[in-house]
Amino acid sequence: MFLQIRTEFASVQSVSSSSQPIRLAVEDKLAALRRIDKGRPWSSLDDRLYCTICKRVISGRQIEVVGGTNGLRALHLKCSTANCLSTPADWILPVKSDTVREIDIHADFNTPETSQSG
Repeated sequence: MFLQIRTEFASVQSVSSSSQPIRLAVEDKLAALRRIDKGRPWSSLDDRLYCTICKRVISGRQIEVVGGTNGLRALHLKCSTANCLSTPADWILPVKSDTVREIDIHADFNTPETSQSG
């Protein structure tokens, strides 16, 4: 006699997408960003970060606060881009193109060919 066992696994996306974003007042959302994402000094909801997963720049206004509604799960932050599973660890400060251009110019002046005079 054989017993057939059916096994199903939930994908990470289906588990994490079940949490609906929590609607918060501006002050409460800023407080949540500061409390949950302690690695950054959130000065306003207009602060922007670059998501290294979906390759988009997102603002504090767009970041979603999820979880915590039933008292058993902690609040956490997620990118608002559809199907993006990033967390604050995947977000970095965006680099302005002018800054990159300035770094390139300084690098050109400091190469051995240009820094040596005849």
